[in-house]
Amino acid sequence: MKKLSFLYISILISVISIAQEYTVDYGNMFLQQYSRNYFNKISLKNDPVVDTLELPFFDDFSASYVYPDSTKWLDKYAFINNTYAINPMTYMTATLDAADEFGNIYTHLPSLSSAIADYLTSKPINLAVSPSDSVYFSFFYQAGGNGNKPEAGDSLVVQFKTPDLPWRSVWHVAGGNAMSEFKNVLIPITDTLLLVKGFQFRFLNYASISSNYEPSWISNCDHWNIDFVMLDTARTYKDTIANDVAFIKNFGSMLNGFEAVPWKHYKANHSGLINDTLTWVYRNTGPDIFAINRQIEIIDLYGNNSGFSMNDDNENIQAFETISYSRRIPYVFNSNSEDSARFLLKGYITTDDAAERFRYRWNDTIRYYQKFENYYAYDDGTAEKGYGISGQNTKYASLAYQFKPITNGRLYGVYIYFNKVLNEGNKKYFFLNVWEDNGGVPGDTIFQKLGVLPEYSDEINGFVYYPLDTVLNINDVFYIGWTKTTDDMLNCGFDIHNDASQHLFYNVDGTWQNSSIFGALMVRPVFEYEIKKQQSNVLVDNFVEFQIYPNPANEFINIESFSDNDIVQIYDFTGKLILSSKVKSQIDISALSSGMYVVKLNSNLANYKTQKLLIAR
Repeated sequence: MKKLSFLYISILISVISIAQEYTVDYGNMFLQQYSRNYFNKISLKNDPVVDTLELPFFDDFSASYVYPDSTKWLDKYAFINNTYAINPMTYMTATLDAADEFGNIYTHLPSLSSAIADYLTSKPINLAVSPSDSVYFSFFYQAGGNGNKPEAGDSLVVQFKTPDLPWRSVWHVAGGNAMSEFKNVLIPITDTLLLVKGFQFRFLNYASISSNYEPSWISNCDHWNIDFVMLDTARTYKDTIANDVAFIKNFGSMLNGFEAVPWKHYKANHSGLINDTLTWVYRNTGPDIFAINRQIEIIDLYGNNSGFSMNDDNENIQAFETISYSRRIPYVFNSNSEDSARFLLKGYITTDDAAERFRYRWNDTIRYYQKFENYYAYDDGTAEKGYGISGQNTKYASLAYQFKPITNGRLYGVYIYFNKVLNEGNKKYFFLNVWEDNGGVPGDTIFQKLGVLPEYSDEINGFVYYPLDTVLNINDVFYIGWTKTTDDMLNCGFDIHNDASQHLFYNVDGTWQNSSIFGALMVRPVFEYEIKKQQSNVLVDNFVEFQIYPNPANEFINIESFSDNDIVQIYDFTGKLILSSKVKSQIDISALSSGMYVVKLNSNLANYKTQKLLIAR
């Protein structure tokens, strides 16, 4: 038996009438619902044909979101994210696991042995150099992290190929040990049969799934996190670091105790709700001391209210130092948007314009979206685990989530994010309940809906809306949750980065108990208006590519994006805004001096990656 806790195994063997709350690993529903947007709207526009890449090859995945950068990688199986890794090298990492590019659990994986699951395959690279050029391939990896630890029979493998040679394995590591740090791998390439044009490398992982004793547990597993992939000449066996400063964590919510609250409630009463401090977390990965400039922009995405900016914050960072720096941000969210609002918090760190650090520029920016819609949320919207009550005699066990609205309101329903498991093993009927408060624990039931099933969403946020049969007026603490009808676990999404355990309760034997597991259940009560299919003007919440040509440029540039109403902003490497213009057929840059610039694109249709522009005359 694999991937079941020892406690759960003992329950099965001894058939004792005890039960417990559990977290398990989850199926990646986010990929399933994101993939439709990605393949239909993004990849065709941003997937230029590149026959052969030139050296150096570098990717720390900071310029990607969900899927690998299509200008460097051929496939989409790896999951690009910022939640699986513990103490990552940079802000984003690539994760290989047991789920495909759509979030489905691979059905071919065995339970008592391992088989190949994901691939991460480079595009062809021009490696026609001499062995004396000292070619090294390097990367960092971590087993497990915040995800599931690969078993001893699982493994991570690196393979090389050329147009004349098939794939062959050159390195591997077995599972069996969870890692909280990343380990560096440095592979010299001296074989002249590999030093040719068209060279490729790929990562692959061997994975396995758990045994079928509890179908609702069988979900994603065997996680390998990969970061800082580099292939280049003029390297040595001592070349294990990058001389760079990079973000390793995103901003958090500026709402005390919540990731999101209803916009109408916020406007009615936000006294004491605003956390006016933001924290920059970044690392110096090299041996040099850098002077860092920290910046922040806050942008009203749904309305036209003025935002906020700050760029006067400077500090040195020592060699190999990690800094967690907090600063008060004197900003109160305000927008003329009526039912919902969304604000983009963009953080920057800048060092210098040295050419050796151009390849690392993507990891100098983070983006956090502060959302105000029609729900309360403790969770950040990403499930690292699955939560539920499981064990014998847990039929009719109940789970309740406590909320206290910031103003009186009308409760219409609830969003719930149930994890996808193999063969829909968690699709079991439950009662949807609302309870009143009884001295800090659930009291009398004030609403119950029968015959409800876990469902999976195709929408961009992955949640499913469950309406109540009647609107409830709520003016104090209440609880929303469910009562099971079988011993199976319902496997609800669980965010391990935010802690709302003090609000989570379960009842197996007639007594309510407070949860002892750090995290936030992905359950969100909906207030003030009946849910309707809401389409954001933004195609995707996170950044995508736009095209600049020519680049390098001389007198004019052209911008290819989703809309002619997009605004182009060009900054120098000190962070000073040099030029701002609407997207048009040609943008005059003749007044700008030769050098390297940063180009940003603001749009209501997509959130774009920052691009570099070289002006050469």
